[in-house]
Amino acid sequence: MSTVQPLRRLTPAWQDARPYDMLVRPDGMVHRTLFTDPAIFEQEMGKIFGGTWVFLLHESELPGPNDFKCVNIGRRPVIVTRTDQGEIRALMNRCSHRGTTVCMEAQGNARRFQCAYHGWMFSNTGELLTVTFAEGYGAGFDKTAHNLGRFPRIESYRGYVFGSLNPDVEPLLEWLGPTTEMIDWSVSALTTPGARVVRSSTMVFNANWKLQNDNNGDMYHVPFTHRSIAQMTDERHGSGKALDHFRGDNTPMYVKYYGHGHKLIDQRPSIPSPWERARPVPGRETYAAALEARYGSEQARKYLDMTGRAGINLILYPNLIITGAGSFNVYEPVAVDKTIVHSYGVVLEDAPTEVNALKSRFLEDFAGFGYRDDNEIFERIQHSLTTIPEMEWVDFSKGLGTDREVTGADGAITGAVSDETGIRGAYTYWRQLMNRDVHPCVLL
Repeated sequence: MSTVQPLRRLTPAWQDARPYDMLVRPDGMVHRTLFTDPAIFEQEMGKIFGGTWVFLLHESELPGPNDFKCVNIGRRPVIVTRTDQGEIRALMNRCSHRGTTVCMEAQGNARRFQCAYHGWMFSNTGELLTVTFAEGYGAGFDKTAHNLGRFPRIESYRGYVFGSLNPDVEPLLEWLGPTTEMIDWSVSALTTPGARVVRSSTMVFNANWKLQNDNNGDMYHVPFTHRSIAQMTDERHGSGKALDHFRGDNTPMYVKYYGHGHKLIDQRPSIPSPWERARPVPGRETYAAALEARYGSEQARKYLDMTGRAGINLILYPNLIITGAGSFNVYEPVAVDKTIVHSYGVVLEDAPTEVNALKSRFLEDFAGFGYRDDNEIFERIQHSLTTIPEMEWVDFSKGLGTDREVTGADGAITGAVSDETGIRGAYTYWRQLMNRDVHPCVLL
């Protein structure tokens, strides 16, 4: 293999001129075509999912040498591998010969991958190892020019692994900015050293990927979209459970925009105990009693507070939301009007079995009602934005021009909990990314 590895262009530069400055306005108005235009969606796959950092996976999903997992990044099939030396690489799941998908397994352990079409063999670091019937190629054939394409930039923070196809992207820590404080809290406060990430569920909705990215930074919708479950919870279990902590802006909760598209809802000021706030689930009382009998009330409460939703929505743009207690979701855009969302929880291998059982039940609980409510709204939005072109604009102005928004020393903007501060900031970043002359590349 040559010592100098060339960068190969995935496509010509993403330079199609579009009036992006006119589609995202300073007054918080965003044009409907951001959600309905397939051409804009195609540009996003290059300029956003190919031009900035995107979440790949959590390090614990590749626990041992030669482990791999296949993911889709902006519709690109990618094999994320851990080499013999422990290095994580992200390889394009596309044979360099005739373009066949190389690996069809979702995850596993392999030192090499063989193309099923003509038998070319690649290492899990991406190098072309074997060309079948090689005598048929002339003296000028260069094996090193036929390695699997791989991401030129891979970096991780606190176990979260990010990659970028843009070799000129800023360092990961600069891109994360002040969000690292919240990531640190999520990792340190609500997990234990033996944490292992596992997939909990996958859902599909027929709407644009940005709608869920917006929604996860939106507390405004909670008493309306989730009204039926809130009413049922109150009737069955009384006040103080689930979503009844938000009834308006007279609350210590807040939203925040960090820059680079990252946004936060912080509900912790109104949730002193995730365990007490959580809705009843099967086994709740039995598991709690077992922990108290074994460890005493104080230690049992520490364990129980690891099980409920931790009270944060930290959205790292464009494709990751961290919700605390180790859980997170990953957005996978499929088409302008179709999105897949993968949800992950955490198994605490050095915690009692009751803790992990409760964590699983609480993940299922919210996914069973909250996600269904939200997905229904996303699809209604997609339908109306597509079919009513005469109404051109979507309004994200709540909080703008008021004294509710305050900029901190770190540059983050904080707003009232129902304000669209973070959502609006993310569209400003969207406009910035879409206006850039980005050249996504793969390293051979």
